[in-house]
Amino acid sequence: MPNQTCPHCGEQLVEDTKIAYGNIIVEDRGVLYFQGERLELPRVQHQIVEALIAARGRALTRSYLAEWLDGDVFDQSISVYVGRVRSTFREIDPDFDQIVSVRGFAAYKWEFKSGRGHRVTH
Repeated sequence: MPNQTCPHCGEQLVEDTKIAYGNIIVEDRGVLYFQGERLELPRVQHQIVEALIAARGRALTRSYLAEWLDGDVFDQSISVYVGRVRSTFREIDPDFDQIVSVRGFAAYKWEFKSGRGHRVTH
């Protein structure tokens, strides 16, 4: 995946090291750790999570995420992949709600929440 920058602030989204945000650590090759549990996601799902974590709470549109995936996925399909990611995380935490839909913008953001209902900003 090529180096990308955030469409909102220009910050580099791909790093050579692990990306950590709240209760998740994203590593290379599809591996991540959520609440200390190791998960391996399929490539597209992993790349979506990686983009959302690297954006650190900023919203990313479906069309931006489709571009991030090098055109492998149409922006209408992003919602399906996000649903699959949510289902995977709900297997670990049934109350998982850290991927937030930004209504009216066709966008998503990762909103780290420490404990139930307590939002933490970074």
